[in-house]
Amino acid sequence: MNVRMQYLRLLHASSYRTNTRITPIHRAIGRGLADWVLFREYWDAEDSVDKLADRVGVPREEVAAFMRDQLGDRFLAMRKRLRISDAEELLVQNREMSLAEVGRTVGFQDKSDFRKVFRQEKGMSPHSWRECQGNRIYHWINRISEGDRSRCP
Repeated sequence: MNVRMQYLRLLHASSYRTNTRITPIHRAIGRGLADWVLFREYWDAEDSVDKLADRVGVPREEVAAFMRDQLGDRFLAMRKRLRISDAEELLVQNREMSLAEVGRTVGFQDKSDFRKVFRQEKGMSPHSWRECQGNRIYHWINRISEGDRSRCP
């Protein structure tokens, strides 16, 4: 299951919890976040918790508290995780797209920022990840025959 679906399931479940007090404000935040995830609004390079809070019509502190308490995540970490997950898909599905294009598409300002964040999250560069995921069988065979010296996971 990809990261988007995990967050959507968490948001859906959080709006129906009975052991905590779910207020109308929490329901509004949950719906706003679900739309934000579903429609990939996190791809917007200028996206922020303030914009999300304005759209939902609640203070930013309420949105931040909801995310921390109900999802166990902060806004920037969630946005980064979603962007990297989408970049993983684009790198393999759209091999004709350059790394810079993939990074810009999912909301990173420049290629170096995209490479740095991707490497931090995945432990390898976007280029290496694209090669490994695109050639999984080849790399799997090489890992067996070369005694697991391949760069691919």
